[in-house]
Amino acid sequence: MAALVNVFLVVCFMIAGQVSTMTSPEIQQRLQDLDTFIQNLMTCESRPVVGLTVSVVKDGHTIFAKGYGQRDLQTGQAVDNRTLFGVGSISKSFTSALLAAVLGEREDVSWDTVLTDILGPSFRFRDQFRTEEATLRDLLAHKTGLEHFGPVGLLGQDIDRPELARRVRYYRQVYPFRTIFHYNNLLYTLAGHVAEKLTGQSYEALLRERILQPLGMDDTVYLADALEDGGFSNFAQTYLTYNRTGQSVAYSEEEFRPLKLHLPAGGVVSNALDMARYMKFHLSGGRDTTGRLVVPEDTLRQTHTVNFVSPRKSALDKLEPGWPVEAGTTQGYGLGWGVGTYRGYRRLEHSGGVAGFASLLTLFPDASGGVFTSVNGPSTVGVASDIHEIIHGLVGDILTGKDHWLNTTTACTYPEPWWTRPEPNSTVLPEITDNFPRDKRDYEGAYGNHATGNLTISPNTTDKLYFRLGLIGRGLVLPTVSDNHILFRAVEPLAYAPTFVAIVGQKDGRVFSLTIQSDPSEPPVVFERGLELTDPDPTEPEWDDCAGISGSPRDMSSGYIGLVLIIMVFANYMTTLV
Repeated sequence: MAALVNVFLVVCFMIAGQVSTMTSPEIQQRLQDLDTFIQNLMTCESRPVVGLTVSVVKDGHTIFAKGYGQRDLQTGQAVDNRTLFGVGSISKSFTSALLAAVLGEREDVSWDTVLTDILGPSFRFRDQFRTEEATLRDLLAHKTGLEHFGPVGLLGQDIDRPELARRVRYYRQVYPFRTIFHYNNLLYTLAGHVAEKLTGQSYEALLRERILQPLGMDDTVYLADALEDGGFSNFAQTYLTYNRTGQSVAYSEEEFRPLKLHLPAGGVVSNALDMARYMKFHLSGGRDTTGRLVVPEDTLRQTHTVNFVSPRKSALDKLEPGWPVEAGTTQGYGLGWGVGTYRGYRRLEHSGGVAGFASLLTLFPDASGGVFTSVNGPSTVGVASDIHEIIHGLVGDILTGKDHWLNTTTACTYPEPWWTRPEPNSTVLPEITDNFPRDKRDYEGAYGNHATGNLTISPNTTDKLYFRLGLIGRGLVLPTVSDNHILFRAVEPLAYAPTFVAIVGQKDGRVFSLTIQSDPSEPPVVFERGLELTDPDPTEPEWDDCAGISGSPRDMSSGYIGLVLIIMVFANYMTTLV
């Protein structure tokens, strides 16, 4: 009788998850244990997860697909295996797979075709060398060494992809070409435009026609489309969660707006069942569930191969003796995939964060398996990434037949006792005062940067100053104790919009520019009063040596460097690579 009950429970669990029962009894038992483990993980006080979706594939079958927690705290609706989550930068692997499909049909272009041969002679970077040498492979492997403008670049621009391609000529060098891995969301959007130029179709139509429809990913949609027609059904709301019993603030759907342009970099929305189909596609060498070839295997395989070796050890590498097992190493970056190992097995992996969603996709090609997870909160340093690493480690053990090295106790303390996460660097906010050092009207106006767009400051009916930056950056302009610093404070909890401190540049006693250090690793972004965003004259400017500090050809004084302050109120997991 007990045996009959056990069989009944297994069958019911598999039906509820809409997964295959074509697995060994041992794996079925371990999957039941995984379900119990995740339920316990959701109760850890250190893991205040709102909602979680998980899917696992093995040997061409979906063997686990389930939701946990809530997709909406207000309504109490639960997550299931068809609840939609934004996958963030996992979208980059969709872009590389799409390009693999396009390139596989042609003999005149390849990963190493120079971009000007595709985008035309009018396309250019700031320097001649990159313009003449940069290829599609350079974009997808993050080899360009160009700036991405940090949060300022992710606030969105009201432009299309051809206009973004034109503005690339103003992107400045952070590292010499092909020397240092420097992650760049904006250049993945450019890669999506390359696909458009090669086919004459929009990226949106191409991805659906070449990848999503052939794989049967019928539930998969695009994040920016949630702003239209009343949004999506069974779509998870995202939250900034401070603790389990404390305040949980819902993110604004305004966060989705920049992903209209940047779909190729981070705008895909999917669920556990569709992502299982996507994992099987990659693990089968580019085939759909019927075995039909969707993308040529040799072309797709290049996306899984290291194209840029990591120049330094990753802080996330988990090696013995610091860890009880070799729980993860990073070898380099492919084309939309991080490449490394887990306990001796080859591992392909990419994380993704967008508008409060945090996701991770891991493939173990030699074990013919993979796992996908996504959460809709919290957007808190470390918590979401820990949840993913714990579950992916546990599933990795199941897929490779290893004994587990994590248990319910260490899952709640992870990454301790093996590693203590450093405290995030913090910058003290400049003290806010009641009055500006000059007439408020002196700050009003439009400021431009050729690469990133407009920043405007204007008054409202309450006699306060408000700013707008990009598509979604908006809020109060506040005075500080420093006469030449002002603070931009967002009015909503936006993952892309931290609080910025800008330096006020003057010329002839007037406010001339506003300078923001958007990313600590990059040169500051200078917004110049009255600057038009079209080219300054019909002739191409002289080649730049990449040493300038402004997105405009009219470089500002280098004296601004080092004067700029920034404070990021909360860290954004969005573009963190494993």
